Amino acid sequence: MKVSILIPTYNAQFFITELIEKLKTQKVPNGVTTEIIIVDSSSSDSTRDIIVDKYPEVKFVTIANKEFDHGSTRNFLAKMAKGEYYLFMTQDAIPRDDLLINNLLTNFQNGKVKIAYARQIPKSDAAPLERFARSFNYPDKRVIKDKSKIEELGIKTFFNSNVCSMYDAALFKSNNFCGFPEKVILNEDLILAHQVVMAGYQVIYENNAVVYHSHNYNLKQQFKRYFDIGMAFNETKYILENVSNEKEGFKMVIQQQKFLLKNKHFGEIIYSFLESAAKYLGYYLGKRHHIFSYDFKKKLSAYMK
Repeated sequence: MKVSILIPTYNAQFFITELIEKLKTQKVPNGVTTEIIIVDSSSSDSTRDIIVDKYPEVKFVTIANKEFDHGSTRNFLAKMAKGEYYLFMTQDAIPRDDLLINNLLTNFQNGKVKIAYARQIPKSDAAPLERFARSFNYPDKRVIKDKSKIEELGIKTFFNSNVCSMYDAALFKSNNFCGFPEKVILNEDLILAHQVVMAGYQVIYENNAVVYHSHNYNLKQQFKRYFDIGMAFNETKYILENVSNEKEGFKMVIQQQKFLLKNKHFGEIIYSFLESAAKYLGYYLGKRHHIFSYDFKKKLSAYMK
């Protein structure tokens, strides 16, 4: 059995060495091997030189920056993979220990499981709001998600993150599934998880598989991210037919205030309201992106090219 580790990169010189070293020391079950494949979107830093010079065993492919797409680039990685399971990661997701792959892989002993994604914990430099966001979205409790959980979990039934997520390779090779959707601004991971759940299979949130991953986004960056999230959900309205994304957002805001008060981060409370307002405005406008010109949307978006 082989696990293919698939990583899209762009200007990853500050992360890529630590990531590959951590991946090389992973403990996997007897009879399991791994391969690492990287597709780089024409980095302007030393990413290519670091990988090619230090890690000749890593398959490295370069594409034009304008060709990058969250779905199609990952499908391109999958086409080069030889494994029975694909572990998609981002360049700044650093395994906490040497059991990441093993802890994800054990979930697939059940034939109904098609996706297992990891817990994300904040890096040491994470701001209080980011630390809360990681704990809210990635609690220390394993969750088995299928159609029976929709009423209980709502939109989180379909939540999945390609920051670190393992897939049964059949999702990219069968007639029933064809990998990630392409030409979507975001949410390629959530969309595929939705397809898996609605087809009667399971998605596992594996809390014992852990990566360090966090970002200290400013208000402008949060607005742009949520503008893209709004666009993504507008283009996939069918996912929200029986669940509410906004409801989960309001729940997060309430829990966020409790977190700040409990931990005496009083100085963050006003900023948290500004951040929530920036997120909501971005999301609101993103869901109505058709009223804007393409050039104007590019100014509001984090990922449009």
